[in-house]
Formats: sequence, C-alpha cells, structure tokens
Amino acid sequence: MITVVYRNKRPEFTAWLQEVKQIHLQVIPQNDKYYSLDNYYRNKMEKEIKRGFKKVAPTERIVFNDEEQKRQEMMRMREKQKEEVEALKRSMQSGLAQAMKEQAQLREEMAYQYKIGNMEAAAAIQRRLNPDAAV
Repeated sequence: MITVVYRNKRPEFTAWLQEVKQIHLQVIPQNDKYYSLDNYYRNKMEKEIKRGFKKVAPTERIVFNDEEQKRQEMMRMREKQKEEVEALKRSMQSGLAQAMKEQAQLREEMAYQYKIGNMEAAAAIQRRLNPDAAV
C-alpha cells in the first residue's frame, strides 16, 4: 500500500523538493518523511482562516489549467472592450445630442430674425446651419 502511494506521489514530491526546498532527490537519506502537498496547502489555508483571514491567496499555483485561464482572460478583455465601446457610444451620443440642440436653437433664432425682418442675421445663421448650400 505504501509503495503505491509513493509511486503516485513521487513526481509531485520530487518537484516540491527541487522547487521549494532546493534539494535533489539523490542527496536525501531514504528515511525522510514525505507529506502530501494537497494536505499541506489545505491545512495551511484552514489555519489562516482560523486566524481571521477570510480569503487566502495561494502562494503557489495549484491548478495548471492554462486553457481555462486563457479563456477567462479573453472574456475579461472582451468585457473591458465592450465597456469601452459603450462609453464611447455614450460620449458620441451626448455630443451628437448637444449638436442637435444647438442646431435647434439656431433654427429658432433664424426664424425669430426672419420675423423681425433682420434678413442679414437670418442669412448668416442659415449659412452656419448649412454651409454647403448656396443661399
């Protein structure tokens, strides 16, 4: 039973030994103890939660699912781009709405100038409203 567990955990153990402890497997004596990394991190997180930490960020990457992380990153980027486009649309619409209000005010002013007989001012406003058309 112990040899089956040892064979299953050997790659994880050697990686942990080299990366965390900076010890090569060949230099350690055969009677050293080995603990499961899963249990180690679970116990570490439980201890920190008991101390009062609500959310514990792991110090090492535990899950190696690159495709899922890339997919989530792409989704975040798309959401950010959508927000930027929506903000740009809102700013353009507000600018367009402001321009339409100004045009409506100029038309009212032009109609007023026509009513009082000030044709020169009305023609100037007309040129301002429609610069391409000939008066």
